[in-house]
Amino acid sequence: MKLVPIYRIHTYVVPESLDRVLEGVLHVDDLIYGNYKNVAWHSNDGIEQFVPSKNSMPTEGDIGERKQVTSFKLEFSIPRDKHLLLKVIEEGIYPNHPWDEPVVQVTEAFETRKHG
Repeated sequence: MKLVPIYRIHTYVVPESLDRVLEGVLHVDDLIYGNYKNVAWHSNDGIEQFVPSKNSMPTEGDIGERKQVTSFKLEFSIPRDKHLLLKVIEEGIYPNHPWDEPVVQVTEAFETRKHG
């Protein structure tokens, strides 16, 4: 067994855009975990809440009014490589995400690998 340094990435996306965002990420990186590729997780039917400010360009909701939408949490990991991280966010998530300002959270972590 070994420990591998990774970035753990979470983003929240409406159900109808989940596949598009995931495919955008997979276009940048294969999301390899051990002997598997395209490894990602998502939860179903959470509620995302926000109030668009006057400087926003909301896809949903009106400026100054609270909006709640059904949202999925998409999460995956990549090797701890800052260049790859920026590419995944800027080329994989941002252009495929419907929100003006997608929530993207990144943590540094370790994953185990049983083999290799």
